[in-house]
Amino acid sequence: MPTILYILSGILWSIEMFPQIYKTYHRKTVEDISIWFPVICVISFLCIFIAHIMLKRWILFVSQIPPFICNMIFFAQILIYRKNNES
Repeated sequence: MPTILYILSGILWSIEMFPQIYKTYHRKTVEDISIWFPVICVISFLCIFIAHIMLKRWILFVSQIPPFICNMIFFAQILIYRKNNES
């Protein structure tokens, strides 16, 4: 049961990011978004990854890959669109 909950949390965490990624992609602007949100999320994911690797909890490690990818996409959007808006 805990494994199912970890997998479900990874899926839900990814789904939670989709609307923001979609909205940012279509608006092509990130003026109102703090860069610290994705930075802190990526750092927290790295901590989770390291802990799961150290504890050899591979299913938990794998369950966090999709939300990590979503946060990296969002972080990339912020960097790209901020650079484009400054030009």
